[in-house]
Amino acid sequence: MPVYYVDMPVSKLKVNILTRNLDVPHLYRMMNRIIESGIKYPIILIDKGTDLECLLGNTRIQVAIMLKIPTIACLLLTNRYYKDLKRVESFEDFMCQANLTKHDAVQGVIKPIL
Repeated sequence: MPVYYVDMPVSKLKVNILTRNLDVPHLYRMMNRIIESGIKYPIILIDKGTDLECLLGNTRIQVAIMLKIPTIACLLLTNRYYKDLKRVESFEDFMCQANLTKHDAVQGVIKPIL
């Protein structure tokens, strides 16, 4: 399954708040962190045909919507092949494209997903 690193318009992303427990204090803590340093880790999406399902990052999408952030970095898992998108060939390639450090990888937030 190809994986692409893409800047996705937030307006195309949906958060299904009905299937999640809404932790309002966590949401506001996340909002303060994003205001201070931006969204550091990409959202993980899977292509479900006509929709994109968020596997990891629903809270970051919610905060991006609240802060009116126009685009957000995403990893897109899909069965389709796109010539115009940046394909991720390896974990090291992803780290380079996403401008993440080795410290970020050591934290283990993203590596298990790939």
